[in-house]
Amino acid sequence: MIGRILVAVLLLWVPVRAQRIVDVQLAALSTANLCGDKQVVVTISLSTPLYASDSLLLFEFAVGYDPAKLQFVAPLFTGTLAEGADYSGSGAIDSATVRVYAFNVTRPLRGTGPLCGLLFRYRGDCPDTTTVRLVLPPEKNAEANIQYGQLGTTTIEAVEYTSSSLTAQFPYDTASVAKGTGFELPIEFNIPSSRIRAWSFRLRGSGGLRLESVQLAASDSLVLFVESIDSTEQNVYVQSPSPLRVRKVIVTCSALLTRFEPVRLEVVPELPRCACVASVKGDTIHIVPSETLSVPNQPTSSFRYAQVGDVWKLWDLPEQAIELVVWDSLGRFTSKVALTGQPVTVQADRWNPVLIRMRDGNDIRTVLR
Repeated sequence: MIGRILVAVLLLWVPVRAQRIVDVQLAALSTANLCGDKQVVVTISLSTPLYASDSLLLFEFAVGYDPAKLQFVAPLFTGTLAEGADYSGSGAIDSATVRVYAFNVTRPLRGTGPLCGLLFRYRGDCPDTTTVRLVLPPEKNAEANIQYGQLGTTTIEAVEYTSSSLTAQFPYDTASVAKGTGFELPIEFNIPSSRIRAWSFRLRGSGGLRLESVQLAASDSLVLFVESIDSTEQNVYVQSPSPLRVRKVIVTCSALLTRFEPVRLEVVPELPRCACVASVKGDTIHIVPSETLSVPNQPTSSFRYAQVGDVWKLWDLPEQAIELVVWDSLGRFTSKVALTGQPVTVQADRWNPVLIRMRDGNDIRTVLR
């Protein structure tokens, strides 16, 4: 009887090791790049290092996420405390919850750093945020000398990392047109991102220019809609049934010159949303009535020219001439005009240098004076 009492007393004297309380932390290691693979890694860690004396042989976490925004790709164990575990893996609990686990038969998990990781892919196309959280009490082996405390949450941010630009460009800077004559101007759009499915632009002409129509090439599968504001301004919307590849799109604008005075036409693209485009750049073309330019006999370097204000008309250019390049009086580039016919008109000041590029590679250089 006395022996039994002594045994009971000795058992009461055996120290009982208190369980450590550790928080479970989630962390997104980066943002999801909408212009890249959209992937992001979320790690699961403890708030303190894990010691062998903690006797943690097994862990299992239930991680919740928004399936409308995130797709679970795979568990990650390489480089974590669970690397080399006897058993590890993951499985879906439901469409919004995944469990991740690792288990050693005899070796306690120990060390500093994440227990494991999870690879997600962002589903959307627009910048946004979403959360990942622990939704159920974590599991551990009964012998473990730790107790889970607070359960963490982390925020994933989806952003666009891009420097691409959508540009619109007329083929030349100046055109000469007779009053009352209809003409067509091609506009070249450079599509820099395969994510673009729609974009819009505004055509804005000055008084004396009437916009007639805007069309795509007949063979193009894109769809174009035009909203006319008035005879000099139109909003144009272009859509694709599927994401475009990086390419060039040609849109043709038909117009009519209604006055005997110079006019201009601007194309102003709008920045596409959620399409990995950082900026847009438009263009302006100056249109000069050909009737306003007189034809004096003023030869220079085998061609002739006439001036009205800051507009010059040049003709009798060599048959080999293919391009006209103009600089200002300080030597700064101002414009370039493709020579598709004669006469050709440019905007320039007196004493501006001019270069006429020939098909055989030679150049004619002169000064307008």
